[in-house]
Amino acid sequence: MKADNCFPLLSILPAVFFTSTVLSSEATQVGQTETTKVASEVEEVEKIRVIGAKDSGLELSSVKILKVPGAGNDPIRAVESLPGVVLANGFAPAVRGSSPNDMYYQSDGVPIANVFHIDSVSTFHPNLIQSFELKTGAFEAEFSDSIGGVIDTTLREPEIKELTTTLDLSFLRAGVLVESQLTEDSAFYLAFRQSLIHLYIENLIGDEEEFKFQQAPINDDYQFKYLNNIDEDNKLVVQATGSNDDVGLLFADDSTEVLQNPDLKGTIGFKQYYHNQSVVWTNFSNLGETIFTVGRLEQSNDLVIGQILNLDATSIDYLFKVENLQSLESGELHFGAQIRNQNVDYVVTGKTQPCNEEFEVCPPSYYSDVAFEQSRIDIQFATLFAQYDWDVSTDWILKLGATFDKNDYTDETFLEPRVALKWQFKDDYRLKLAYGKHHQWFRQYKYLSETFGAPSLQLPQAEHYVLGLEFEGESDWAWRIETYYKDMSKLVVSNPATQTTSLSNTHQAPSDMEYYLNEGEGTAYGVEVLVNKAISDKWYGWLSIAYSKTERINKITKEEFSYEYDLPWIVNLVGNYEINDKWQLGVRWRFQSGALYTPIVDAEPVYPLDENGTADESQQPLFYDPVEAAFNSDRFDNFHRMDVRLDYQTRWWGYESNVYFEVLNLYGKKSIQEYDYNEDYSDREPSYQFPESPIPSIGVQMIF
Repeated sequence: MKADNCFPLLSILPAVFFTSTVLSSEATQVGQTETTKVASEVEEVEKIRVIGAKDSGLELSSVKILKVPGAGNDPIRAVESLPGVVLANGFAPAVRGSSPNDMYYQSDGVPIANVFHIDSVSTFHPNLIQSFELKTGAFEAEFSDSIGGVIDTTLREPEIKELTTTLDLSFLRAGVLVESQLTEDSAFYLAFRQSLIHLYIENLIGDEEEFKFQQAPINDDYQFKYLNNIDEDNKLVVQATGSNDDVGLLFADDSTEVLQNPDLKGTIGFKQYYHNQSVVWTNFSNLGETIFTVGRLEQSNDLVIGQILNLDATSIDYLFKVENLQSLESGELHFGAQIRNQNVDYVVTGKTQPCNEEFEVCPPSYYSDVAFEQSRIDIQFATLFAQYDWDVSTDWILKLGATFDKNDYTDETFLEPRVALKWQFKDDYRLKLAYGKHHQWFRQYKYLSETFGAPSLQLPQAEHYVLGLEFEGESDWAWRIETYYKDMSKLVVSNPATQTTSLSNTHQAPSDMEYYLNEGEGTAYGVEVLVNKAISDKWYGWLSIAYSKTERINKITKEEFSYEYDLPWIVNLVGNYEINDKWQLGVRWRFQSGALYTPIVDAEPVYPLDENGTADESQQPLFYDPVEAAFNSDRFDNFHRMDVRLDYQTRWWGYESNVYFEVLNLYGKKSIQEYDYNEDYSDREPSYQFPESPIPSIGVQMIF
């Protein structure tokens, strides 16, 4: 059992979370740096393409995304439809061979904790998402805390208009959005959404003898934004976002999970929230656009896994950021500075069994001792960045950037270059080359712990190389081919000398030996093809094809293996047809290579120890310790699925309304996501991704 991750436990709940691939659509207007802001520009949005003009990724407008099958009216779930993206645990994006923990999330210029709930739904109201950009490699200098990728979300500004109320209702979620003008120059909106599956999930599951819910899965989120156009040169925005997730269950004492690992007896629960508030002042002058931001971000993670772990951690970040964008004769300059203070308070009781499941199968926690720690950590971060987009000539653009970053915890200093070159060698054709050096802060609290972690760890680093070719002309068609190579270093692996691998293992590691070391390395490389058809003749769509290879090396054990999210082939095909002014039909099909897993080939009984410290085989085994084959050495069958959606635009009681009908997994393809073993691992049964069979759904949106 993976001691540091509760999601494998939660995934046993069939039909609880949409952990299969979820689909959506997006569009990018090539060559346009600002996305659509008001409804009057919808006609222009209709022509937006999926292919992006930015070197580091794709910028996506949300107007058409809502109509894509499987998305459930959730624009950000479009991220999985893009090349090089895999959703881990059904909701956490992993980009181009990096871990889902390697992502950085930002909204309206300030960092946020996450953009997805644990049921794969994004944490933003869909009607507020103006655009989001997925940055997959060698991204701009202003982003200095990710070796994987960046999701940069932009929420639209409140509109200066009369009071409107938008209600959303489906079987999974209910939401309300209130928006109104306050004065001639100011307006606000407030949105809140609540999941509903907790109301009926136990009826869906039926009589489940293995576990019962202590807290049925529930989540909510909110967004608030106040806009004041002070004058022609000054704008003030006050904004707040937040989300909550909570789920808890209790395994029966005779459940298979507890018999496999007695440490799972008790509550298995996960509760997290974040609250983000910021004030943003934008000034326009002869010096260009200057943005001052003051923000506060509070995050909390409470995690209980039986006797293995009980963690209560809260962090509070205070942020001050200033940046300037100005146009010069030969290009555009963007530079800024950021100071951030992070306070982390945590209380943890848990087993001292170090493990990073991205590099190994974790030893049973039952063998290790219990420890307790309560601590507070204060960390100061300072960042400077600058980027100049130089129009060398009509055919050449050179982007030069660098970021300087320092923290007083590891006392490391980073000076990282970011370079991109774009050459329009022929009408409608562009060649681009990009390079970036990146690092990131620790993503798990345990690495900071003096009791459970390794305070002398250094920060993981990566180098990104990108080469691409684009075509974008006057026709409705556009395409992009991009190759990449990513080299990752100083990845964190567990120290095997500190692990306990049997009940009779009395060896005690020296007290100064740390549980984790920077002895992991990784590479990822691949090629991605994206073909887009802008809307014309009543239809639009795109095809994405990605081939990749991802590997890891544990320098301590000398093991080299394919990484958990190594899926060589991923194909997405999305199409939407406007039947008439009221009806639209959408289809999405996804194919991907089967996921890797580590087969269990045998199991050894673990007996209680007698008074001499030897195994007493006269008693019943405490549990069975599985014997695994080589790590990530086998692969499930290939996955493919089709979703369809039908939209009907109408008016009910005089109010604009949209009704949509969806069918997930139209042809009922059953795809294995894991194997469930019995108590002694002598037998196994496949567990399938949700949904195993076609699942219809209906949703309604009304604007008052």
